[in-house]
Amino acid sequence: MSRCFDLARRGIGHVSPNPPVGAVLVYQNRILSEGFHKRYGGPHAEVEAVNNVPAEKRHLIPLSTLYVSLEPCCITGKTPPCTDLIIREGIRDVRISTWDPNPAVSGTGLDRLREKGIQVTAGILESEGRELIRPFTTNIVMHRPYILLKWAQSRFGYAGTTGEQVWLSEPDTKVWSHSQRASADAILVGARTIETDNPSLTVRDFPGRSPLRVIYDPNGRLHTRYHAFNDDGLSIYYFSRINNPSLTKSHIKTYLLSPDEDDFQQILKVLFENRIGILLVEGGPSLQKKIIETDMWDESWVIQTQHHLAKGIAAPDVMGRLITKEWVGTDRIVGIRRIG
Repeated sequence: MSRCFDLARRGIGHVSPNPPVGAVLVYQNRILSEGFHKRYGGPHAEVEAVNNVPAEKRHLIPLSTLYVSLEPCCITGKTPPCTDLIIREGIRDVRISTWDPNPAVSGTGLDRLREKGIQVTAGILESEGRELIRPFTTNIVMHRPYILLKWAQSRFGYAGTTGEQVWLSEPDTKVWSHSQRASADAILVGARTIETDNPSLTVRDFPGRSPLRVIYDPNGRLHTRYHAFNDDGLSIYYFSRINNPSLTKSHIKTYLLSPDEDDFQQILKVLFENRIGILLVEGGPSLQKKIIETDMWDESWVIQTQHHLAKGIAAPDVMGRLITKEWVGTDRIVGIRRIG
């Protein structure tokens, strides 16, 4: 099962809003084949594992045990049900880590396999399996994207200076930051960050796809001259409380925010409806503080630098459960998860 997890992680950054899943076929304690869900809309892990069995060994499939990190699907979506594949291939022993978190589906796939006389074992390394699909679970249960906050702060707890771009972290930390972007479906920033830093919001220093860009400009003051509005083949979601006539290009999807509902709730609704499973919020501090106040975040990644900035814009203050610490040079990156 640990191998299934390793395989599943290869799909992170490519399969959302679907969950990352890995599968391994084992015959007489040896791996016969393995597979993982490689891209959204593509074959599931079980299909990949079966298809990867060499032709001369396909007769061993019915004699093998199938390990899967997540309960096999039993409904038709972009691909046929994996339960049908398992039954058709004659596999008699299926072992999974965790159940599908969708209340309407959870356990149904396993029940279907058992009805066909297939031996099913569930709950193997379950906590690790659930951890792997946390964003997917949030999508399914809470009907919103999984929200990651990320910012850098000085040794004195400041995130920047009003109207002035200040680079706090070490150059090598940019590689880590871009790896975070590559694992997200979309990246959200506010108007002040666009005006001050003029970021491109793309992945340049790490291999992977660039996230879709989400821009929150409540007062409608931005123009397309900023890098974030570049037409590079990716859609841009633009949210404002007033109509901004300067943004007319076809790749910019504009949404007018209603005064009768919280801005962030409206943004999340639109993104969820557009299959944004993981949302990375990079700035600025005022936007992140508002999100923290709504208690709608899931993880915060704080880059604690040794920069001497001792005044200006205070970094957000967040409370939660420590999940990781890592170092990039003198920068300490702390991961915090919301409790509840």
